[in-house]
Amino acid sequence: MSEDMYYEIFDDLIGKHLRDSLVYRYDPQKNNHEYTPFRHHYDSKTEKIIGEFMRKYIFMYAYSESEVIKANKKGRLSDLEEAAKFALEERLPKRKGASNGLYSELLLDLLITLYTNDVNKLATRAIYRQLSDNQEIKGYDGLHISVDSQNNKNLWLGQAKMGERSYCVSDIKRDLNGKANMLYTAEQLFFLADKEEKTLPKAIDLLEKINDVNWDNRTLPKDERAERLSELFEKENVKIFFICLLAYGRPNVYEIENEIDNEIEKEIKSIQSTYDKEFQGLISNDYEVLLWIIPIRDLQLLRESMGILNGTN
Repeated sequence: MSEDMYYEIFDDLIGKHLRDSLVYRYDPQKNNHEYTPFRHHYDSKTEKIIGEFMRKYIFMYAYSESEVIKANKKGRLSDLEEAAKFALEERLPKRKGASNGLYSELLLDLLITLYTNDVNKLATRAIYRQLSDNQEIKGYDGLHISVDSQNNKNLWLGQAKMGERSYCVSDIKRDLNGKANMLYTAEQLFFLADKEEKTLPKAIDLLEKINDVNWDNRTLPKDERAERLSELFEKENVKIFFICLLAYGRPNVYEIENEIDNEIEKEIKSIQSTYDKEFQGLISNDYEVLLWIIPIRDLQLLRESMGILNGTN
């Protein structure tokens, strides 16, 4: 199985209907961090249509690339609505209410798949359960890996927020300052590394090495085991990307169609002024902070159009 096959399936079912027609990505802007703005189409029905495609993406979000490829071969993705219902029942946690983090986490995963072509999913937070209480794992909202043709390895550790702008801005700041450290990262990666056999081959090699570190140092305190993982990343030239999605309600951005680009530029400048002096020295390893920002005209309409999402709006 290859990642090319997965992306072909995704593009046929989802990607070609969204990319540069309903959702647009601007060029990244680089200061201390990298800021990538997105926007959606101006038409009044856009949020509804995007929400419907988010619902159709649920199966691809909840399952690994190899599982999606197998499901497609068996014809199980011929009806994405039925596939979504199956995934909701079998894979996703029963969350409730408008604060349901599944909306933002799924949108982050969708945008990564939509605008990259070499990033493999290690896990979404919904897939695994902690042994202690059978609840979904606590940690990053998404974990991805990319390995390029020169064998450079990048880990993508995601945080995603959807809601009012002030909430998104403050919670991303809190989450990065609280979670973006090697101790926290090691704990989640060690948990996943001996379980994930369904990701694509290029990702398996690094997962096996992470699992070796965990196994070989299992008697050491957590902070020392985290340091061993840091040493592995340095040896393997692993770069970490802390990728953060802020999807917030901002109807004024879309008031005048030919002013949207200018309004997006204002949003980016404001986000930069808030974050650009933050997040220095999070870890000793090579890392970057990527901030993806998408103002949304009508968040409620987008949520409502995902109607089957655990029966919530």
